[in-house]
Formats: sequence, C-alpha cells, structure tokens
Amino acid sequence: MSEPQFLTVEVDDEAFTEPLQLTFRRIDAVRRALRVDLDGAGPRRARGLVRRPDGTLDADGPAWACPVEDSGAGVSWLVFGGNAGLWLAPEAAREPDLTDRSQVVEAYVLVDRADVELADG
Repeated sequence: MSEPQFLTVEVDDEAFTEPLQLTFRRIDAVRRALRVDLDGAGPRRARGLVRRPDGTLDADGPAWACPVEDSGAGVSWLVFGGNAGLWLAPEAAREPDLTDRSQVVEAYVLVDRADVELADG
C-alpha cells in the first residue's frame, strides 16, 4: 500500500480572503479546474488569484482540483487557486469585484465531483 499523499493549500494575501494554511489528505492527482458550480448557482469560471512579488495581481491564474478525504462527506473535491485565493466568476469578469454577487472569492471550496468541470474531462 502506498503512503498517503497530502496537499497543503496556502493563501497568504489578505486582499480577498483571510490568510490560511490547511493540509488535506489527497486521494488522486491534482488536475486543472475550469468551472465550478457552487451551491447550485450555475457554473462559474474558476481562476487562481496570484499576488506577484512586485505586488501586482494576476487574476487569470489556473485553478486546481483533486479529490480529498472530508470528515463530513467522505470524499469531496477540493478546488483551490493561487496565493491570493480562488476566484469563481462569470466568463466576462476581468477582475475580482467583491460587490458583484455573481462573483465569489474564497481560499478554497469543497464540492461534489459533479460540480467541477476539469480541463481533461
């Protein structure tokens, strides 16, 4: 039997969400996440927010997903972005707007597999 695989999600930028560092027990490989349906609101484009060393924000970084052990649900899909968080928004959105109710910024989300569209199917 192989050793358990662990994944640490770290958000260290305070602009959009509280900084955190959490470790999850990963069940399978990390894959690119394209869209997420959060709470049945319909799929939104998933993007990683990355604060660059010069202080500028890359709002179009990749988002990632993988199945993890979740004590409350058994297995959930962890979706996460960059060091400034995960941004879920309509396709046309170009930068995070916390006053726009169609946009969500979180450190990460846990969802069912059916709620994540992956780049490789």
